[in-house]
Amino acid sequence: MNAKKSRILIVGGNGYVGSTLARELSSDYPVFCTFQNEYTPLREVTYLRHSNLSDKETAKNIVKTVDPDLVIYCAGSNDLMFCEQEQNIRPTQLVHSTGATHFLTASDTVKAKFVYLSSDYIFSGVDGNYLETDTAIPAFQLGKAKLGAENFIRSRSLNYLIIRCAPLLGRGTLDHPSWLDRLREAAVTGKKIKLAGKNVHNPVHIDFLVEMIRYSIEHEIKNKTLHCGGLSKASMLECAQIFLSFLKMDESAVEPSDASSNAMPSDYSLNFSQTLELMRLKPLLLEESLGLLGA
Repeated sequence: MNAKKSRILIVGGNGYVGSTLARELSSDYPVFCTFQNEYTPLREVTYLRHSNLSDKETAKNIVKTVDPDLVIYCAGSNDLMFCEQEQNIRPTQLVHSTGATHFLTASDTVKAKFVYLSSDYIFSGVDGNYLETDTAIPAFQLGKAKLGAENFIRSRSLNYLIIRCAPLLGRGTLDHPSWLDRLREAAVTGKKIKLAGKNVHNPVHIDFLVEMIRYSIEHEIKNKTLHCGGLSKASMLECAQIFLSFLKMDESAVEPSDASSNAMPSDYSLNFSQTLELMRLKPLLLEESLGLLGA
C-alpha cells in the first residue's frame, strides 16, 4: 500500500476515537468519516452520513463512493454499562458486529485493508495479561459482539488488522467528549461520577493507537491481531483519581460503582509485547499517558 496516497475511511468518525484518528491522520492522508446524526467538522476531512449500520447496501455505497485503501471500523459506544442495559443489547450487536461485517464485505470489493478496533472485554477477566493467542471467553455483551466480529473478519478476509484496545485516554471534541473530559467537567461543577473499582485494565493514551495504525499503513502489516495497552494496571476509578490529582482537583468527584458488589475483582489487562516487537513503539506508563493530556 502506498502510504502517501492511501485513502482512509473511518466508520464512526465523529465519536471520540474516530474523531481523534481523523484529526491525527488527515495531516498525511485523505480521510473520509461516516457520521450518524450531527458531526463536528475537521479541516481536510470529508463527511458522509450513515444513519443505519445494519443496512448492507448503504455500507456498500459508501465504500464504493470513497474507494478507500484502508477502512477503520470504530463505530459504537464502548461504555460497558451502557451496552449491558437490556434496551441496548441488540443495538450493541448491530453496531459492533453486524455493521462491521457489512463494511468488511464492502471493503473486500475494492481490495481495501480492514482495521477493526476491538476491546479487552473479549476476555473473561479471570487471568489478566492476556496474549493475542489466549482463548477469548467474554462475559459481557460488548465483548460478545466484538468477538463475533473478530471471528467473522478472520474467517472471511485476507487483508485485515484487528486491534484490541485497553481503555484509551485522551480528549475528545465538544460534541463527543472523552470520559476524562466528562470527569473534568464533573469535578468543576461539583457533580459525581461513578466508575468501576474492581475491573483492572492497562489504559494507554490514544496516541499509541494512532501510531499503531500509522505504522501498519507504512509497513503494510496485515492479517494479524494485536493488542494496544499501557504498562500500568489500574481500575477506571484509580485512573480517574490519578487524573484528578494531576489537575489538583478534588478526587471525591469519583465514586466506586461496584462498592456493594460481591463480584470478585477482574483483570482485563492486555499483554502487548508482540506489538512492541513488531512496531518498536515506546510503551507508556499510566502517568506518562496522563501527562500527554497536559494535566
